[in-house]
Amino acid sequence: MKKLLRLAIATSLVTLIPLSAFSQGEKPSCKWLEKPVDDQTFKTFQDFFAYDRTLPFKMQSIGVEESEGIRSEHLSFQSTPGEQVFANLYRSAGADNKKIPALIFLHGGTPQGKDAAHYINLAETFVRAGWAVLAIDMKYFGERSTELLTTFTENEKHDKLYNNPPLFLDWTIQTVKDVQRSFDFLVDQAGVNSKRIGLVGFSRGAVIGSITGGIEHRLAATVLLYGGHFDALETGHLPAACPANYIGRISPRPLLMVNATQDTDFIRETSVLPLYALAKSPKKIVWTEGGHGVLTDEARSQILQWLQENIK
Repeated sequence: MKKLLRLAIATSLVTLIPLSAFSQGEKPSCKWLEKPVDDQTFKTFQDFFAYDRTLPFKMQSIGVEESEGIRSEHLSFQSTPGEQVFANLYRSAGADNKKIPALIFLHGGTPQGKDAAHYINLAETFVRAGWAVLAIDMKYFGERSTELLTTFTENEKHDKLYNNPPLFLDWTIQTVKDVQRSFDFLVDQAGVNSKRIGLVGFSRGAVIGSITGGIEHRLAATVLLYGGHFDALETGHLPAACPANYIGRISPRPLLMVNATQDTDFIRETSVLPLYALAKSPKKIVWTEGGHGVLTDEARSQILQWLQENIK
């Protein structure tokens, strides 16, 4: 009964605005970006993300590769009943997991999920700087793909997932739980120090990362790369799946956002800056020239320096 009541509260607050309701050039608005929900309402959201920490991981090692000093283990583990997460665990060959910090990585909306070449390259960048990285597939992407998405075009992703408020909320909840279980996995199975684990999200992974960072307070730091509030094709979402209701709750843990001045997906003035304004200190934003997801060498260096300063 309590669960149904919480769901009714969340559903009753939906903002869903069809694009046809706007003249050319106008964008949908979101009342939570202007004023996030109060603490009492937020407590009803927190219950959505509760999970069973005693559930067996049923971890399976699918394969191990070593190349240029980097060890990559392809594995899977049980997140919640009926949900198996596929992941790549990257670390320096011979590294002691108890002595190195770790990052949980959430990919963007690419069909390959965690296995897209640019995400592998980024993970290896972190490893060379002394980090372990657990890159996981989000549901409907990569090794967790289903019949929901087949072409992975922007229109399909938005029509079937991002602009489907009930399904997007379910997907958001599952992904947050997957990150929480990833945290547990790194500590319980890989032996990583629980105080030295951060989260990095890229594009759509950054959207979910802003929510996860506000829920999972064990994370030492949160990095959001090329994310924001609404992207260029989003029309609305439920309040329990709105980044605006979570990003201010990442504090007092540090937050870094990296965004592009010419991004036409997560637009600086309407999507990024209003969301960043809701975040509380300690926070930092880095702007790169160019379009969406173009991570420059200078930005990579700034990210690594920030991580070293904020996850001891």
